[in-house]
Formats: sequence, C-alpha cells, structure tokens
Amino acid sequence: MIKNPSLFLIPFADNTEDQLLWSAFQQGDSKAFEKLYKRYVRVLYSYGYKILPDASVIEDLIQDLFIDLWQSRERLSEAVSPKYYLFRSLRRRIYKAEKRHINRFRELDSEDSDILPPTVPIEYEIIQQEGETQQRKDLEFHLKSLPLRQYEALTLRYYQDLSYAEIADILLINEQSVRNLIQRAVLKLKHLALALSLFLFLFLL
Repeated sequence: MIKNPSLFLIPFADNTEDQLLWSAFQQGDSKAFEKLYKRYVRVLYSYGYKILPDASVIEDLIQDLFIDLWQSRERLSEAVSPKYYLFRSLRRRIYKAEKRHINRFRELDSEDSDILPPTVPIEYEIIQQEGETQQRKDLEFHLKSLPLRQYEALTLRYYQDLSYAEIADILLINEQSVRNLIQRAVLKLKHLALALSLFLFLFLL
C-alpha cells in the first residue's frame, strides 16, 4: 500500500522530458517505462484515492493501467501530454469501477457532497512568508470544505497545470463547467475569509 499519498503529489512535471520518455517507452525501452511509472505512480494514487477512497481498488486500477500501457505500447499514439493521458486514463477506470461497485461508492456528480477528500497536496512551497505553517493549516482546512468536484478541478488546474480543455475531458464535462467549478471554489474560499494572498488563483482575474 502506498502510504501518505499527499506527500507525493508533484506540482508540475517537465512535459518535454515526459514526451521523450513516452516515445522511448513506445519503442520498447523498459527503463523509460519504469521511470514514467515511478514519476507518476504516487501522484496518480493520491489523485485517485481522493475520488475513490479505497486503497486496494486504486492500487489495482493503477497497476492495470500501466500493464495495459506496456502491452499496447506499439498501438499508442504520441501523447501530447503523457501526464494528461495518464490522469484521463485513470479517471476513466475509476468511473468504470464506480459503476461496478455502485452500492459501495458515492456518486461523483453531487456538488453538495459532504464527503471530503482525506488529504490535501499542501507540501509544495505554497506560502513564502512568515507564518507559513499556520497558513498551510488554514489552507488545508478550507480546501477540505470544498465539494469534491470543485476540489478536483482546482487541484488539476493549479497543482497539475492541466488546461481547462484537459480537465474537461478528464471530468467528462465542458470547459465552461470547469471554469465554473474553479470560480465557485475560489468564491467559497474567499467567503470563508481564507487568510492568504491567494496567488494560486490570480490566473482567474
């Protein structure tokens, strides 16, 4: 089992290097494939677990994803963004898993869900000023108050640097819905009087 998933979320990854690794892996380079796996297994687990908090299911889905990738590598197209491809593929598998276990897992489309993500990817240099520790705690507390879909859209946009179009494809909604989710999340954080500079959200201005 992967422990402390939030500790392994990475803010961005070098897409150029990812593309080189992806191309090499498609040509049968097992070391390139292993490097991609090690780079993304923990961040995918953390992302998946927040959506579907069943460790064994998420681990199986990720393992199956990478097994299928290796077995079908020669048929794969050149991924514009390997990270986007991996997130989208895992999200699709989670959708299918939820349909198979509909009595066990909550519906994803409820904006008013009271179920909160278990952890928040706080570990990156979010705050560079005095009082950093307390502000991080405040940020974690307020982010946990967001509905899951708002939280998911926000973290994919600002922690994984995915485009609105990519997020829309992952969440199976349109781009405007993604923007609405993020804007509502920001408004809610402001409404909660989050004591931060909120530089994370300046791109929305």
